[in-house]
Amino acid sequence: MYKIKNLNGNKVSALGHGGSGISWKFPIDTWESIQECLNIGADGTEMDIQMTKDSVLVVFHDEKLENATSCIGLISEKKWSEIGTCLYNSPLSSHIDLMRAEDVFSRINNLNKYLFTFDCKFYTSSNNTIDYFNQFANAIIALVEKYQLEKNLLIESQNLDFLRIIQNKKNDLKLFIYPADFEEGLKIAQDLNLFGITIDSKLVTEKKIALAHEKGLRVAIWNIETQEENLSGLQKSPDYIQSDKIHHLVKITGKNIN
Repeated sequence: MYKIKNLNGNKVSALGHGGSGISWKFPIDTWESIQECLNIGADGTEMDIQMTKDSVLVVFHDEKLENATSCIGLISEKKWSEIGTCLYNSPLSSHIDLMRAEDVFSRINNLNKYLFTFDCKFYTSSNNTIDYFNQFANAIIALVEKYQLEKNLLIESQNLDFLRIIQNKKNDLKLFIYPADFEEGLKIAQDLNLFGITIDSKLVTEKKIALAHEKGLRVAIWNIETQEENLSGLQKSPDYIQSDKIHHLVKITGKNIN
């Protein structure tokens, strides 16, 4: 539909937001939502990642468990054994489990066929954030190495300390800064030699994305909630779109439906 020019082989990768998006029948970051996204032919999916007290990576969006599940508190203050039986609390989802990231990857066939994005969420009351970031980075690296995700995992964060820590531990990871301002993000990405920038689609133009590409930086856009926003997002030639209307995005980008 549009002439795409980017650093992703001149094609836009269609990624679901937390799976099949916020308007789909099951909650984002659940297996049911992620499975649907992959089954319809998306290139992959974004996932929100948090970490338990005992270094288990959990796929969950909200700050507090009680916002969406039968449990309460912060994931960072719980061991996995304390929250592994949590269920989502909406009537349609009352049988759906809270998921470990490992549970997701262990269920997907042909992992190297897909692209995944980790939106790292640091909801913690810890006073020692550097130790916490080190623990979080170690947990991600262990998962990456177990499932050989070096080539198909994008890791995004708003926290520069975390990005530096994980970069120093494993320098072949594809790291993205997630800024509130494009110009700030561009400078940080260049200074830290990151892989790219993840930014709200409403804060970026085709011209700004082209500038990032000139600097050798990939761009992922999000906050795509309608079919019209899918179309306007494509016109900007990003490398990746994280869409809440993934069914529509898959259709208009000509992906194969499984």
